[in-house]
Amino acid sequence: MSLTLGTALEAMTAFPEIEPADFVRRGLLVIAPHPDDESLGCGGLIAGCRAAGLPVSILIISDGAGSHPGSTLFSPPVLAQLRQQEAIMAAAALGVGPSHVHFAGLPDRHVPMTGCEAEQACDRIATLAAAADVVAVTWRHDPHGDHKASFALARAAVRRVPGATLWEYPIWGLTLPPHMPLPGAPPRGVRVRVADHRPAKRRAIAAHASQTTALIVDDPRGFRLTPNMLARFDTDWETFIECPL
Repeated sequence: MSLTLGTALEAMTAFPEIEPADFVRRGLLVIAPHPDDESLGCGGLIAGCRAAGLPVSILIISDGAGSHPGSTLFSPPVLAQLRQQEAIMAAAALGVGPSHVHFAGLPDRHVPMTGCEAEQACDRIATLAAAADVVAVTWRHDPHGDHKASFALARAAVRRVPGATLWEYPIWGLTLPPHMPLPGAPPRGVRVRVADHRPAKRRAIAAHASQTTALIVDDPRGFRLTPNMLARFDTDWETFIECPL
């Protein structure tokens, strides 16, 4: 039977459930294509690791300046600065201090997979991953170029780091048609229990006000996370798919 998104998601519901501190033993590095992906996909895990005293670092790959291209009040440089501030506030809600939140600053909607900037990003990931046994990045099947590029950069970097493992967390892949065919074998992974950390995760997501509210009023076509979208991530567990290196 060929793999589809529907069968992959069904397989994910059968992943074994574990606690954050049983998943991460030494340290966690979360790689987010945009400011907010870290909170949506890994907010509970991040909070759980910090509650257990485990070190966590977050690396935001893009500058996030492309979410509202029609705004004049929030030009790309202004929006990039705002989204960086939001990411720092979101991390604080999860127990991560600003010195552990890093920004690669690559162009939103145009994160490269090759070239000088991509190689520099790989080096940055590898340096941060040296202190982690779990590196989490967005799912390879997420239908967004920046998510795919972030996955490619993370896999290339983690291959250089002995002792680090790579795991994928789905964001926009959850919205694809169930009948969509997927290459490869059925996924394997874990579901991390985060029920105790849902309030912190909700606060972290809310910190990304430029993406979750009508803060930016002069671009009605700009991106916004709707309540229906957010409901997909307000669960008692977070899914992580094992990525063979």
